[in-house]
Amino acid sequence: MADYDSREAVQQLGQVNPEFAEYLKTHDPDPLATTPFPALVEMSRHNPIPLPPTSESEFTRDIPLRDGYLSNIRVHKPQTPSRRTVVLIHGGGFCTGHNTQVSVYARAIASLYGATVINVSYRFAPEFKFPTAPNDVWDTLQWLTTSKDALTLGLDFSSGFIIGGVSAGANLTAVTVQRWVSEKLTPPISGVWLSIPYLLEAETVPDQHMDIWISREQNAHAMVIDEATMDFVKTAYAPDIKSPAFSPFNARGAHKGLPPVYIQVCGQDPVRDDGLIYEKVLRGCGVSTKLDVYPGVPHGFMFLFPTLEISERCNLDTMKGIGWLFGEEKESREFQEAYAVSGSLQTAST
Repeated sequence: MADYDSREAVQQLGQVNPEFAEYLKTHDPDPLATTPFPALVEMSRHNPIPLPPTSESEFTRDIPLRDGYLSNIRVHKPQTPSRRTVVLIHGGGFCTGHNTQVSVYARAIASLYGATVINVSYRFAPEFKFPTAPNDVWDTLQWLTTSKDALTLGLDFSSGFIIGGVSAGANLTAVTVQRWVSEKLTPPISGVWLSIPYLLEAETVPDQHMDIWISREQNAHAMVIDEATMDFVKTAYAPDIKSPAFSPFNARGAHKGLPPVYIQVCGQDPVRDDGLIYEKVLRGCGVSTKLDVYPGVPHGFMFLFPTLEISERCNLDTMKGIGWLFGEEKESREFQEAYAVSGSLQTAST
């Protein structure tokens, strides 16, 4: 695993991937990769995505949160009774998205690792600003692990309890896990998956790593998310950037005692160095980490450009990383078969 200790090594990650460059010469990019993020948010308000049908193995449930709001979860059950539980949190810049966006991962995890997978929801900015989203995720975890009503889902955490998320969902994962561990709650979390996480702002970057926190500037005009997108998200979400509910870097003792953490980052991503620095800090605190880096491609490329070989590698890495968290190895063929029956990847890029 490369350390990316030097500024030069980190800068090189922003150089366009040759396969991606060749693709752009012969293909028009997905409109979702080039449409300004505010327009995508507006479109999502008026055009809800079609929901997949429910079944005995995949169904929804509305659960109560602290203010009485009913939040939707999507449950994916394996073929045989499970002693493993995985919770997944979708992306969308805290402003848009749906819990079905991570269902392709959920189905593959349920199939490969025999886990029950729960996709959670949270309310969106700007209608619901910070800290509504982390509070909603926290309340959902509390319900899943302590509510008598949750017993009807047949959840068992005894052989593994993993929490993971993509982009904004990775942010919510990181802050939730940090709080869960610091409060010594049960069941203990056994693994964490952070895909393209947003974790830092200039005021919270550790001084010793400021020299390699360069992706905001280097990738200010990148495809998918750029400087304008980041500004829109910050304004809409309006986080207290010094709060532990915004970033685990703001919590006392945040980096010690965490379970194994698997992190993925993209080279042409404004939030690239958030993940690189977090992995470095965790490793320095004795946390077991696994890092996969995809040079020269934008945030969420695996969803928007699924035919690229690097996208296929990223998706296989994801299942391999979940297996690493479970302490279980699978063959690449098994990953491909699991994805084949899980459905097409849906956009979960911000």
